[in-house]
Amino acid sequence: MPVVAVGAAAERRLVDRLMRARAFTPDSSQPLTDLRWIEGRRLQRLLRKRVIREHAPGRYYLDGPALADRLAFLRLVRAIALILVILAMMAAVSFGGLAVSRIAS
Repeated sequence: MPVVAVGAAAERRLVDRLMRARAFTPDSSQPLTDLRWIEGRRLQRLLRKRVIREHAPGRYYLDGPALADRLAFLRLVRAIALILVILAMMAAVSFGGLAVSRIAS
């Protein structure tokens, strides 16, 4: 799990850098220098998903609709994961409660 969190943080830093620079069009593209190793890997992932676009070599900008789609997808995945955790906890309590009640009788 920590690896996922580190990758997600690196992704947020990349998106934040481009948002602060207002790099939303090819004309406003910005260089992304001094990237950490994980940020470089996440940049490649975001380029493949077309959330970040490369206008000229080394100059990048955010694709707003693609970013919105990605954020919506991530929210959906988190909601599904939360529902699964709640269901698992309910099942554990339910089955645990049955086992305890049978022992007590």
